[in-house]
Amino acid sequence: MTMLDLCAKGYTTDGVPVYLWAKGSYIYEIEVRKDTFTDCEVFEGPYEDAVDKFEFRAINGVVVY
Repeated sequence: MTMLDLCAKGYTTDGVPVYLWAKGSYIYEIEVRKDTFTDCEVFEGPYEDAVDKFEFRAINGVVVY
């Protein structure tokens, strides 16, 4: 079982929630929770790159933990 840690949350320009999850060992997931489905992108890299990718998707109300 993989432990997920919430790193950041925010919203798209349309108000759709976006989350950045740390999955361990430089693996991150960006989750966009739309009304009818959830769009996820999993990638490997440093934390700074993960936050940059997240901030590209989540424009409004960004909170980084």
